[in-house]
Amino acid sequence: MDIFLVLIIVFEALIILGLIAYMIINNMAIDKICENTRELSTKNVEVEDVELRGDSLASKVSDVIVKENVKDLAHNINVVKSNLVAFLESTKGNVITLTDAIDALANASSANETASKQTSKSSQTVAEKANLQLKLVEDNLEMLEENASELRVINTTMHAIENELDETSVSCRRGIETLEQYEKDMRAVEKNLNQSIQILAKFNDDIKAVNSIGDMVVRLSEQLKLLALNASIEAARAGESGKGFVVVSQQMSLLSEQTKTNMGKINDILEKVVESSSTVGESINDCSSAFESSTAVFKSVSDSFRDISAKANAINGEMNGISAKYDKMTANSNVSKDKAGEIFSASKTITDSTSVVVAVSEETSVESSKISQNVKSLETMLLGVRRLIRQFNNGVLPSINNRNTTVVIAVFSKLDNFFWYQIRRGVLYAMKELKDNNVEVKYYPYKDDYEEKQFPADIRKCIDERVDAIIYPGFLKLADNEIKTAIDKGIKVFTYNCDASSDIKRISSYEPDQKEAGVLAAKAVGKALRGAGNVAVIVGDMTQEVNLQRYDAFKDYLDKHFKAIHIVDTVEVTYEPEKTYRKYIEIMEKHPEIDIIFSTTAMQLQLAKAIEETGNTGKIRAVIFDHNLEVFDYIKRGVIAAAIDHVPFSQGHDPIIYMYNNIVDGIELPKEGIKCKASVVDEDNISEYLT
Repeated sequence: MDIFLVLIIVFEALIILGLIAYMIINNMAIDKICENTRELSTKNVEVEDVELRGDSLASKVSDVIVKENVKDLAHNINVVKSNLVAFLESTKGNVITLTDAIDALANASSANETASKQTSKSSQTVAEKANLQLKLVEDNLEMLEENASELRVINTTMHAIENELDETSVSCRRGIETLEQYEKDMRAVEKNLNQSIQILAKFNDDIKAVNSIGDMVVRLSEQLKLLALNASIEAARAGESGKGFVVVSQQMSLLSEQTKTNMGKINDILEKVVESSSTVGESINDCSSAFESSTAVFKSVSDSFRDISAKANAINGEMNGISAKYDKMTANSNVSKDKAGEIFSASKTITDSTSVVVAVSEETSVESSKISQNVKSLETMLLGVRRLIRQFNNGVLPSINNRNTTVVIAVFSKLDNFFWYQIRRGVLYAMKELKDNNVEVKYYPYKDDYEEKQFPADIRKCIDERVDAIIYPGFLKLADNEIKTAIDKGIKVFTYNCDASSDIKRISSYEPDQKEAGVLAAKAVGKALRGAGNVAVIVGDMTQEVNLQRYDAFKDYLDKHFKAIHIVDTVEVTYEPEKTYRKYIEIMEKHPEIDIIFSTTAMQLQLAKAIEETGNTGKIRAVIFDHNLEVFDYIKRGVIAAAIDHVPFSQGHDPIIYMYNNIVDGIELPKEGIKCKASVVDEDNISEYLT
């Protein structure tokens, strides 16, 4: 607030000085000085600088000292105006920064107050839970002790099971040994049975052989009987002499009968022997079968014993593992008991500390309330600053009228360098100005070429949402078709920084005046050289209108108003940084007499580096276009004499306000477009920009 009072006092002093000068030097040449001081006293900073050329400024003043004093007065008024403009622009930007900071502080304070209350409430809950935790920990200690007791019982039982398993394992090994011996004996019996079967089979074969001999004897007895019959017949024929043969024949017949009878008995006996042998064979076979079954059963029993032994050993191993785990569980149980004791102690500490936290949270809540009150005071102060800024005629102001329905304005912008960040500040300031005017500004910044590809889709989104207006840099050509569709649907389109193609029916544009920029560059050169010196000009691609307009306006103004300033050379370059850098060096080597290099291109940093790296700092200075932090640093170091820019803050701010005024008040915007103002940064006002 005090800075504005100081400024007002300075303005009043300037008015007095102007009036004194006017009264002392009754000369119409100082009319411009008086006019500017009057305008500044009414807070109008939109005035042209007072010309510093001595021949026109005080042409009727014969006294050289008075002429120089008038020139100094004019210069001082120009510096005051320039500083005031820079101060206002800087203040607008700082308002955005402070507003954002205040918003963040307000949000943080509100969140802190809420959090403090919540913390206090939560702390009380924590205290209750801590008491409950104490009880739970105490109960847990008792359960841990019971668990330890149960574990000891389990340990005793496990050791008993281990012993039983050891004995079972020993018994299984003995049983296996016994079964193995029995199996060995059974194999011997099996061998003997097999031998008996073989002997019995041979015996049966022998009996069959005997039986076949008996059959042969029977046949022989039959033959013998037949022979005896034949002998009886022959003896009868022989008569008395054959009586002896009759006796023999009778005996042979008797012998045959007896033989047959005995062989029948023998056959009966043999049949019984064969039958008995068959019964014995069947018994032996049954015994062999039973033995084989028994062998399989005993093998199964043996396998079962082995399985029992293996499982007993496995169980024993598992029991050993369980025993080890039990030992670990016992150790962990003891550790748990110790930890539970520590938790019990910590819980008591938490309970005590929670009470302190509750008290601190309540104090923090009170302090947060105080911070919130201070934030509101800061917001009120910033509102006052914005109102003071509005008292100055420094750019377009929004209408005081509101529309019943919300005005929606979509603003598109690049955001890839310092220039566009300044435009962003202008957009944000316009948002703040229109905050209470029922206006919604949708801001779409593109940080790189990849994000810029989203431009057509964003325009379609704006069409779908039926925004009232679209503001965008005319050089963004990706969405020309979508822009035309938006216009057809009644959406107003406003371009800035660069106009769109002629087939885009925008309502107006907000563009830099490149001729004015050339004139400002010529004035900056005249100021830096104090009206006399040598200039070399580097012109960008002359096929581009911007370079041609800047160059022509610069040259024409020098020719008309600074006769003692000479252009010693003009070199055209293309947008190739390395080649342009070499051109800068070549022109300095070719013309060592030059005092200023004026460049219309955007490669201002290459020029500044070339001056420094060739050792020409302090001898040759540059007049360039566009601002950034590096340019400001080169101005401070005396390498760059002046930098001309078309106030990026205004390019972000003014189109929004113009568009709003057009929508709510119907203020017509010129079809040919609106020229945005330009600014010059030099050694007289660089401190304001650095601030």
